[in-house]
Amino acid sequence: MASSLSPLQISQLKDSWSVLAQDPSQLASALVIRLFKENPEYQSLFKRLKNLSIDELASNPQFMSHASKVGAALASTIDHLDKPEELEKLLTNLGIKHKKYGLSAKHFQVIGDVLIAMITEAIGDSEPELLDLWKSSLTSVLSIIIAACH
Repeated sequence: MASSLSPLQISQLKDSWSVLAQDPSQLASALVIRLFKENPEYQSLFKRLKNLSIDELASNPQFMSHASKVGAALASTIDHLDKPEELEKLLTNLGIKHKKYGLSAKHFQVIGDVLIAMITEAIGDSEPELLDLWKSSLTSVLSIIIAACH
């Protein structure tokens, strides 16, 4: 995946990521809360979170721990864009790790859709090429995770 990105594209993604995710854990927390608001059935996949209200999530230690892991995974993905072999290994391991939870391709695509919606809101209409780059890159990332998960 990353090997198909030019150095300029990698730089554009990394630069925009540093603006989008000044605090990756906070971004991930917002991502997961939005995922649960828009797709309440996804919250039931988390045994310790399924009975919590959206308001309770933000202060829940298990939620904060998971959001921190999601943020770290997102940041690590961006950090490895210029190291395609390492990135593929990282994403493959992520897919394998989530296989035991029974996640489907649809689950990952919905998560990707929520992330793209957040990126779109942050970037706006001013940089359509950058938004297209995010969409195509995320599609490639998700395809590796999904392949490993199934």
